[in-house]
Amino acid sequence: MRLISKWRIPPPPALLTLLLALGLGFLASWAHVPLAWVLGPLIATALSSAAGYPVFAPTMGRRLGQAVVGTSVGLNVTAAALQVIMLWAPLMVLTAFVAILLSATLSVPLALLGKIDHKTAFFSLTPGGLSEMANVGTSVGAQAEPIALSQALRVALLVCLMPPLIIALGIDGGMNDQVAQVRLSWLHAGLALLAGLAGVALTRLLRVNNPWTVGAIIGAAVVAATGLLAGRMPGVLFSLGQFFIGISIGSRFRRESLERLPRLAAISAAFTILLAALLFGYAWLLSIATAIDVASAALGSSPGGMAEMALTAQVLHLNVALVTAFHVVRAFLVNGFTLHFYNLFTRLGLFRLLDAIFGHKQSRS
Repeated sequence: MRLISKWRIPPPPALLTLLLALGLGFLASWAHVPLAWVLGPLIATALSSAAGYPVFAPTMGRRLGQAVVGTSVGLNVTAAALQVIMLWAPLMVLTAFVAILLSATLSVPLALLGKIDHKTAFFSLTPGGLSEMANVGTSVGAQAEPIALSQALRVALLVCLMPPLIIALGIDGGMNDQVAQVRLSWLHAGLALLAGLAGVALTRLLRVNNPWTVGAIIGAAVVAATGLLAGRMPGVLFSLGQFFIGISIGSRFRRESLERLPRLAAISAAFTILLAALLFGYAWLLSIATAIDVASAALGSSPGGMAEMALTAQVLHLNVALVTAFHVVRAFLVNGFTLHFYNLFTRLGLFRLLDAIFGHKQSRS
């Protein structure tokens, strides 16, 4: 499979995949599928990529998609939303720790069943950045390809499963005021996007991970919280951002990786669903113990990707700012300190204990 990662006219097979992605996006949108412009293009591109056909997924397109979606999400961070975020900040840190600890616990049976070393299993399952986990893992001797495949499966599975799950359970966060927000004019949308890109530039300068999403959220949040702009991004622009994110995720399912690691792909998918189920249970308890609605708690605790879960919250009219804040805190702790957590768990003997429980004997040197 060949990935077309630059802006140029794609060859006929990649162009056909692109047209199929557009077609599925329109079809899903017509059928009122949640996140239609992520899921349709994602499925079309993933199927083509897995079949070995070239796909068109330019890097700058992914960045543009992240910037548009990040800006759209950031516009929900009003002054009132900021007060709520500050109130729940300690809980966000706790939730991130719970996700990391559960990932570490499940990584031992994942290593056993997937027949991979434990470092690779840990960085494959921990919900961090798609590229960051592979980079950090390989720096300490883990295998890059299993990590990349498992992380891509995690993001794709959860963006497909979480919206219909929440709808099926009849859960409503009650944030209907977002529906009533007027759409920004194209001029104001351009200004919001410029604010988002200014945030991107700042976060890139500070070497923050995932700058195209985090930076855009911060930049747009500044103009929203200060009352300079209020409203939603134009529908066409919002759908375009989702489209680029969808084809970017789908392009990661390369035929050669799936052929080499079919067993790991299946087992990683199962463990991703198990991790998501455990965190959903945690979110349910969280909603009982706090004033946070269960849908927002579920998305905030979910091991899915930041942009995708925030986007899900926005589409389902949930507490977007709160969900986003949960993921920003986890992304900071996971992407910045995952290796430290792994070393800490090793020193505390957590992995030795889990090895004894699961009957897994493996050197951690």
